Amino acid sequence: MTLSTQPLIILEAEQLLIIPEQETEGLVRIKVYEWDHFFYNPDPAVNDSQIAQYSVLAETLDCTLENLKEMYAGWSRINKDASLKLVGIHNQDPQVLFIQFALGERYFIYQRETALSRETVREELFGKKEAFRLRALNPSDEQYLISNLKFIPKAKNAISFYPQSSRKHLSELYGQEL
Repeated sequence: MTLSTQPLIILEAEQLLIIPEQETEGLVRIKVYEWDHFFYNPDPAVNDSQIAQYSVLAETLDCTLENLKEMYAGWSRINKDASLKLVGIHNQDPQVLFIQFALGERYFIYQRETALSRETVREELFGKKEAFRLRALNPSDEQYLISNLKFIPKAKNAISFYPQSSRKHLSELYGQEL
């Protein structure tokens, strides 16, 4: 993997770097790092401490980089002194749970996918393009929010209905092949 000919983007106020690198012919991988996590190991081919990663077609690279630059403008670590407020629980799909919540003035989406045994939190950005409306967080901030969300009784109850189970258990539970 080689660095793209496209220069890296520095978001100084946010202390973030957006770094494109050639993945394959016609495909570019873009990684978003916090400064201190990148400079600890400045080779993006082996440094996997990025907060987000995107694969895009080479011909869309310039547009994607501009959209990512706009999306991450204003990014910051969370304020752990603020309290969580539940906004909504969306559980129509038996395999994916979404919980919207707020922390101060910022809004977030918790997503729990049982088939993939994965849970994530992304910051929700209003007024952005669909593909660029969920912004990644620092991994420790993400874990902090997940842990604290599980202490809200309604969220805890909803999460309990979405176990991090094996595919076999889920197919037996829902009577279908996953």
